[in-house]
Amino acid sequence: MNYWVRGSGPPVLFLHGIPTGGCLWDFVVKRLQDHHTCIVVDLPGLGESPPFSDGSRDPRRFAEELDILGRDLGFAAWDVVGHDAGSAIAVHLAAAYPERTRRLALLSPPLFPEFRPPWFIRLLRTPVLGEIFAPAMVLAIWNGGMQSVIERPDPALPEILERFRKPFRGLVGARRLVWVVRWGKPAEVLGRTAAALNQITAPTLILHGQRDGAIPITFAERASQMIPDARVQFFDSGHLLPLNVPEALSDQLLGFFASDLEVAPTVSGMPFQTLNEK
Repeated sequence: MNYWVRGSGPPVLFLHGIPTGGCLWDFVVKRLQDHHTCIVVDLPGLGESPPFSDGSRDPRRFAEELDILGRDLGFAAWDVVGHDAGSAIAVHLAAAYPERTRRLALLSPPLFPEFRPPWFIRLLRTPVLGEIFAPAMVLAIWNGGMQSVIERPDPALPEILERFRKPFRGLVGARRLVWVVRWGKPAEVLGRTAAALNQITAPTLILHGQRDGAIPITFAERASQMIPDARVQFFDSGHLLPLNVPEALSDQLLGFFASDLEVAPTVSGMPFQTLNEK
């Protein structure tokens, strides 16, 4: 897997979702790198990382490879942050390697088998039709769809979106997108993920946008009830928290990583709700 390391201090691993890349975390890393060693990966088949040679898209396999990466980098343990599909991988990483996961943050987590992918992903997952419409879907996703869920202007955003799109350019890239989104049946893949939630021993912070149109807000609430030591917060945001509310998100992560005490009730003027009752 392609990865990069920024900053110094206690290590934090950042895992993106689909169909983004490690640069999803650029704004957050800029705010955390003075306090933490930030390890950012491009997951297989996304960003600059090729797919695994055996074609695996199993989040448990991803977790195994990430643990090997952490050991190779010399980290005895790290905090782990996952967004979207990266949250599912983070769950398996924390459940399989509890002694190496200090704290866990799950953003916009699609962790349950009832998850229903957006319509365009369902189209790409459909045999034959997915291959036919993939080139048009690539254009639609990055020439309107992705921009529609970004809620604030920033001069760096066009470059980030271009880096998201890079592995999906041309006919070969369109076929890669089809391969990426056909990660398996939600009932099976996410059923295994949901079953791992009560095995997590790390203190866990779950963050979700109140206006998230991709992942039901109830998923965050359910996960907070199933993970033994978890709390949930809701931002006034849509799905892409690292791009939409990077300052507020960074403040929450810094506070969470620094202490096991209650997370502060307000940050950066961003309203949200905190639920701590199990």
